[in-house]
Amino acid sequence: TGVHFPAWAVPGGHLLLLGHCLRRLWLLGNPMVRLVFQRQVYFVGVRGLPVITLLAFATGALMVTQATSVLGAGNSYLYVMLVWTLVTEAAPLFVAIVVIGRSATVISTELALMKVRGEMRHLEHMRIDPRDYLALPRITAFTVSLLAATFFYQVVSVTGGFAVSTLLLNVSFREQMHLMLAAISPLAFVLTGAKTLVFGLIIGTIACFAGIYAGDTINDVPRAQILAYLRSLTWLVVVDLLFAIATIGTLV
Repeated sequence: TGVHFPAWAVPGGHLLLLGHCLRRLWLLGNPMVRLVFQRQVYFVGVRGLPVITLLAFATGALMVTQATSVLGAGNSYLYVMLVWTLVTEAAPLFVAIVVIGRSATVISTELALMKVRGEMRHLEHMRIDPRDYLALPRITAFTVSLLAATFFYQVVSVTGGFAVSTLLLNVSFREQMHLMLAAISPLAFVLTGAKTLVFGLIIGTIACFAGIYAGDTINDVPRAQILAYLRSLTWLVVVDLLFAIATIGTLV
């Protein structure tokens, strides 16, 4: 944890940290590591559900009602468009943004404070690799929580959107849900799952890297938080763009 990475080597440092954690996944069977994992799932996933629920309901209601009023409830293209916007694009992207702002910055700050207070050095003195005890359960928890929260967002946004559309536009909720389910292909879920999995690994790795490899002074703590936020957001946009380019036309 005392290694210094120059700016040009930071992406390589991210890959090294992620590779180390993926090779050591078996350590999740350790009771202490598993306890950290469970706490992080609660912090990242469960405690973030109120914000995600509100965001999912609002975006779902807005997108579904506007699209239905323009295209009509019987238009099959409406449901293809909603699958693309709500299921495969908005869900993983918006949930990831919430997690970055709410959890990634907090975890990077927490780990940076542990570095400044010498707690990581004490772990090393006990022959405990901080990457195993601190980074591994957090990166795994980020990924699992993001997958679960994205599915939750999809359910709330679709059902909530059609419920609002039923109330405002006097259309059949059951018929709309039936047409929506018919428009969702297994490929849409595969793409969403793959994208969300990558998002979780990236955000978790960047947040942990910023904290574990922060400086040794108290002034480095807010810097770690800022770096975690900016790097996570930047790579989120880049990866989402790459997925969009790679999957053009696959859901139509």
